[in-house]
Amino acid sequence: MRHLATAAPAGRHWGVDRERAETHLRLLAEAELRRVMTMPAGSIVGRWHPARLALAAQALTAVGAVGADAAGQIQADVSLAVAARRRTGARGPRPGRLQPARRRASWRVVPVGQVIRVRDGGIRRDVLVMAYAQSAGGARFIAADWLFGPLTVTAADDRGVSYQISWAGEMAPRELLLRPDPRRQIRWLDLSADPGQPATRIDLDRPSSAPAPGVTATQDSCSPGELLLDVIAARILTAAAPLARGNPGPPAAADGLRAFVGDGPGHVVAALHAAGLLPPDSPAPGQLARLCARLGIDGHGITAPPAADLPGHWHDMLSRREPQLPAAPGILAATVTELPDLDGATIAIAGLHHGERGTIMALLATGVTLEDDWPYARGVKPLPVLWIRDSHGHWHATRLDGLSPWGGNGSDPWTDTRMVTLWLKIIPPLDHGTAWIQLHAAGQSAHVRATLLLSSP
Repeated sequence: MRHLATAAPAGRHWGVDRERAETHLRLLAEAELRRVMTMPAGSIVGRWHPARLALAAQALTAVGAVGADAAGQIQADVSLAVAARRRTGARGPRPGRLQPARRRASWRVVPVGQVIRVRDGGIRRDVLVMAYAQSAGGARFIAADWLFGPLTVTAADDRGVSYQISWAGEMAPRELLLRPDPRRQIRWLDLSADPGQPATRIDLDRPSSAPAPGVTATQDSCSPGELLLDVIAARILTAAAPLARGNPGPPAAADGLRAFVGDGPGHVVAALHAAGLLPPDSPAPGQLARLCARLGIDGHGITAPPAADLPGHWHDMLSRREPQLPAAPGILAATVTELPDLDGATIAIAGLHHGERGTIMALLATGVTLEDDWPYARGVKPLPVLWIRDSHGHWHATRLDGLSPWGGNGSDPWTDTRMVTLWLKIIPPLDHGTAWIQLHAAGQSAHVRATLLLSSP
């Protein structure tokens, strides 16, 4: 399966011309500034940001063609010039929270797949734990459920060392931290929420009984621009999917979907072409235009004519409008699957769960950079868009449902990233009776497929 109709020749790694991309961004900034300078000074009210420039900067930064500092400075210069014309002291936008990736973390990730009893804000509750993860940034349990209150949980390892287990906080409502940091070789942990009650043992040295997932990697590389347009398509489809499943009419009847898409795709395509990140004959812009047309979205700004056909995974998501019987609540996969390196990033699947929030997949990633917040954000880069094909033959897209960066040595986790926990929502959610899923991750250097067998809770 290829995400788009064409791909680079086998073995080709797409280079990025950073100088050309930054030159395009500066030319765009100059054009925006000239346009604003022709406007009467009194017509510029409040803080003004050039939306077209911002979107182009975010797109080129997302594919690694322009550095965050350079993109932020270009935008700040334009905003300062506009502020001077308006005769105010307004400051331009600050660069986003894109930070350079640090050294890759070594990790220990163990599947758990157990229920533990905790006190969450004074209330006893059972929590599904998917995995135990440990790196230089500490150790924690990755839970399937959200936690919001102070916890009363203690633990002891096989050598009698005691630990306090605490809720990681609002930015990580599905993580339980262990303090102090355990030594790496612990074999098990006994968890207790109530003194005098039997402890729950988490065996960290138990051989997994689950079949080994099948993982393959092929040299089906795509250009950075085509990959980003695939990301945009997934974001549009995940925004449209809930409307499609609950509304027999066209999902684009919702004004919110039109407003979300706007003319953003056109600006992104123009920036990618100008920076040389899209092959001139790429079908991807036309395919994205066709997707917008199928959803009744006009004004998207793509000048390429709509393609005759859509990629199979896009088409399948558009065609599935009837509600399906969802999977039963519980852990669907409690196995750790590490994927081959993809554009310098290492990703491990830490579990799959279905509950009130839908079907959620927990991932651990290292060798990545935190991504700024923009309409098509994936949380980190170069994490690709992840597509899923299920045992019924249907396709699903994924969308970020939470992100928790691990800090090192007590420093700011946003600037000292060793590892990141991500939660991805699978849309539409998996159906009842799904026996397995195949995850597809496409990067500039390779295409990775991983097949996971699922259990029935």
